[in-house]
Amino acid sequence: MVAALCSLAIVCAACTATITREDLLKQMQAGTAPLIIDVRSQGEYDRDHLPGALHIPFYTISSGLAEAGHAKKEPLVLYCEHGPRASIAGFSLYLSGYDTVYSLEGHMKGWRKSSFPIEIVSHGSST
Repeated sequence: MVAALCSLAIVCAACTATITREDLLKQMQAGTAPLIIDVRSQGEYDRDHLPGALHIPFYTISSGLAEAGHAKKEPLVLYCEHGPRASIAGFSLYLSGYDTVYSLEGHMKGWRKSSFPIEIVSHGSST
C-alpha cells in the first residue's frame, strides 16, 4: 500500500511543472501571474493564503475551475501546505486536459518561510 501511494505521488508530481516562490511573487507584483489556486481546507485558507488566491479544495478542483470559467489552455498555479494535495489536484487536472499547471515550490510553508505577503480571511473578508 505504501509503495502504491509513493508511486502515485511520483506520477502526480510529474504532471506539473514547478514555479519558484520568487518568480511567482515577481509575476504577482507585475500583474502577470497566472490564476493561483489554494487547494487546502477552508480553515487553512482563512488562516492565511497567497494574495489573490482562489480557494478550491483539492477534491473539487476540476468542477471548481469549471465553475470559475477557467479555460484549460490558461496556466495556473496550485499550492497546498506541503505538496501532496496540490500533486493530487495537478494529476486530476492533467487527466482532465489542462495544459499548463504549475506547483508552487515549497507551497504555503515555503511562502511563509520566505516572509512573502499573505492574506488572512477575517469574518468573511480578506485583510
